[in-house]
Amino acid sequence: MGQIIGIGTSVPENYYEQDEIADYFVNMVEQVANRRRAIYRVFESAGVSKRHMVVNREFFYEFPTTRTRNDFYMEAALPLGKQAIQCALDESGYTTQDIDDLVVVSCTGFSIPGLDLQLAHQMNMRPDLRRSCILGMGCYGAFPGLLRAFESASAHPDKLVLVLSVELCSLHFQIEPTSENVVSTSLFSDGAAAILVGGNNHSSNYPRILDSATHCDYQTLDKMSFNVTDFGFQMYLSSYVPDILAAKVEDFVDNLLERNSLEREDIDFWGIHPGSRKIVQHIQSRLNLRESDLDHSLSILNDYGNMSSATILFVLEHIQRCGNPQPGDRGILLAFGPGLTMEGLLVQW
Repeated sequence: MGQIIGIGTSVPENYYEQDEIADYFVNMVEQVANRRRAIYRVFESAGVSKRHMVVNREFFYEFPTTRTRNDFYMEAALPLGKQAIQCALDESGYTTQDIDDLVVVSCTGFSIPGLDLQLAHQMNMRPDLRRSCILGMGCYGAFPGLLRAFESASAHPDKLVLVLSVELCSLHFQIEPTSENVVSTSLFSDGAAAILVGGNNHSSNYPRILDSATHCDYQTLDKMSFNVTDFGFQMYLSSYVPDILAAKVEDFVDNLLERNSLEREDIDFWGIHPGSRKIVQHIQSRLNLRESDLDHSLSILNDYGNMSSATILFVLEHIQRCGNPQPGDRGILLAFGPGLTMEGLLVQW
């Protein structure tokens, strides 16, 4: 299949320590006097130290409408996406004129014309550029984006495909004291990541995808959602999600490995989407992973929070930069989202 050639990431300049966000949330929410201690415990146990966000403290004082939030999304997503794209191109030695396909992934805002056209225009991409948008798929959205890129690169080895994931979750901050909203508010943040993909005739220190897998349990559609309201998107993450995912992940991973004549012991790097620290720990327990196998995922969660679909690409970049993968090393990338859906990639350096 195709070869990853470069990865670029970007985050907003604004960042806040986790305790700052907890204080802000508690002060904004009414009638939480009897729950303050419980709310702070959720923030403290989230596994997050700081988060980057496009919004400032004043943005929510008058609680903006969905239109205001979405207008801000288009305003802020463009420079963040451009920065990630340019980083990936600079690393690989290509320019925007070399890109044949552009795939944009997001679930936190949209417009027509969308980010794909705005980016193509502002970054001087070719008029024969082929564009695709993958919207509303949540935290696993980068996987169908990557598969679209690898299918294109496999069919046309001389082509270059750019996948951009950009998520601005902070725009949809909700002032509600429900347990589910407290959990979401303790985790989500903003970021963008771009991956440049080519055919196997391209050489790179990055991995190539060997195989992929998808599984969706249609009986659990109500356990994770992102609903449009008059005042932003309302995130819902059931407390049962870690247990549901953990119960299914063994068969999911083992089936992917078995059809490639591999076992878990053959995997050198594990990149698990850190939807929350609890999710990562449940996956670790069911797969019998070592503590060190979680380092890359938990490091991204600690430093950036959950950036929805962009997060797993930050994890892969962290593996590449800090894990020192060697030729022949194999990795498993996992992400989870609405459905509940599990996505997996088997990669090799």
